[in-house]
Amino acid sequence: MAAPTILDTESDYLSDISSEEELLLIELSSKHHQGVGGSAPSTLYKSNACNVDLLPGRTDAIDDESSSVTKGSGVSTGLPTFEPGRSRSLETDVIYPDLSRALNAIANDGDGGSKTLNDQVTETDESEYDRSPLQRFRSYPKRPLTVTDLTAGAWCELQYWYTLTRLPGGRRTKTSAMKLGSTIHKKLEEEVHETVQVDVSTDEDRFGLKLWNFIQGLRTLRETGFTRELEVWGTVQGNFVNGVIDALSHDNPNPKFEKELTEQSKIEPHQKSLTSYFAQNGNPAGAVPSPKVYLIDVKTRGSRAPVTKVLLRPAKIQLLLYHRFLSNIAAGRLDFLKLFRRYGLDPDDTFSDAFLAQMVDFDDDIFESLPSSNLSPVCVDVTKDLERQSSQKGAVQVLKHRTLRELLLLVEEEVKLTFPMGRKSMGLMLRVQYLHRGDGSDIDVHDFPVSNHSLDGYLEQYMAWWQGERKAEGVVIEEAFKCRTCEFAPDCSWRNARAEAQVQEARRAQARRQGSKSSVRK
Repeated sequence: MAAPTILDTESDYLSDISSEEELLLIELSSKHHQGVGGSAPSTLYKSNACNVDLLPGRTDAIDDESSSVTKGSGVSTGLPTFEPGRSRSLETDVIYPDLSRALNAIANDGDGGSKTLNDQVTETDESEYDRSPLQRFRSYPKRPLTVTDLTAGAWCELQYWYTLTRLPGGRRTKTSAMKLGSTIHKKLEEEVHETVQVDVSTDEDRFGLKLWNFIQGLRTLRETGFTRELEVWGTVQGNFVNGVIDALSHDNPNPKFEKELTEQSKIEPHQKSLTSYFAQNGNPAGAVPSPKVYLIDVKTRGSRAPVTKVLLRPAKIQLLLYHRFLSNIAAGRLDFLKLFRRYGLDPDDTFSDAFLAQMVDFDDDIFESLPSSNLSPVCVDVTKDLERQSSQKGAVQVLKHRTLRELLLLVEEEVKLTFPMGRKSMGLMLRVQYLHRGDGSDIDVHDFPVSNHSLDGYLEQYMAWWQGERKAEGVVIEEAFKCRTCEFAPDCSWRNARAEAQVQEARRAQARRQGSKSSVRK
């Protein structure tokens, strides 16, 4: 499959937490099975964590001895189906320790007089600060929102704000862990697709290549029941968003778990719903149903320690977004013409001659034979080599889909073939798969159902920051371990403010104790 070099999946977010740090967290947690004192968790924590973290889920560890990387087929690589008996609920995850002492120590070590990074951002350009993050960083002519943009808040909003405002291009610093993760993802993609380098000359060429990759991905899914690296587009509160799904499969990742969830809410066994007596989408009742499409997100990590709810949270949001976007595409609800306008593209601008020439070998189905007299001199030049190869004299082959608008017709046909029941062709079970970034071996998987309610609750809270309705917030004290790997921790205003609050509270407590002792002496 042709693949542009500009594609950036950014799929290994949070991959740079070391195994030592995770093991330390678990060790500390085992010694502190108690609630965290102090103020109640913030609204952000309740909205982001509770709705998503409380989704029913199944996590299954994979024995190291049986782990291996399957080369070649790529159809069922790393997607085992597990018995529910081996599962354990995420509700039994570790309890995070009280880290207030660590924050107090950090506050006491500081001089208290330095300005935080957030202060610097605010003071540098007040007019810029008055604009919302969406206006500053994701409005035309800048690129639209990405799924990474929308999942970053599930880890730390303030960290992402610093990333956007302080790092070149608003992108995270590429760590060695992220590079290793990208290598694993590339190997997985090569098991399914053959990558071909294609040169593009215009923005229309570039997006046309994205659509051709999308078409090829759908065809691979229909032919083999599995595909990888499928870029999708959607909208969130009227804003276009794009992202790349790691894997799509016709195999249900956990049918027994899905059956359990279904049985909890289905009608009585002796009853039938009214729709069961009618044909669906023109198919006779009782006909063999078309396979559903299930989504998988692949994460790499350097530790084999248990995956906690906090680490799972961004991956869950990511898959819920992908499912919603692809469901809308399957239902024909994505307005591609508006999407083209958002990218500043002309849907009727012909692809460059060089791009059309390269697409000749991409898919034989995109050609049609026309009399040579109907071709312009430019088209004759582009298809000169093809004309010599043609078995029919006096005819040449030209591209039928020479513009984005024409190519869109083919996209719609491929979507209908892949999702014949529209959004009902989408499976309702999602999987997060964890691989070891060192050797690509399986660590564990987590399966959970689609929940529009959980996703809507998260987006409502998080988009309020993107829209400029509130300032970015840092992590709650229960998740302060995230600061250990954050490059902005030394100057983080949220972290320093929480540490200062702990210091002041300790001083007040000490003053109360001293006052009590003084009263006793009198």
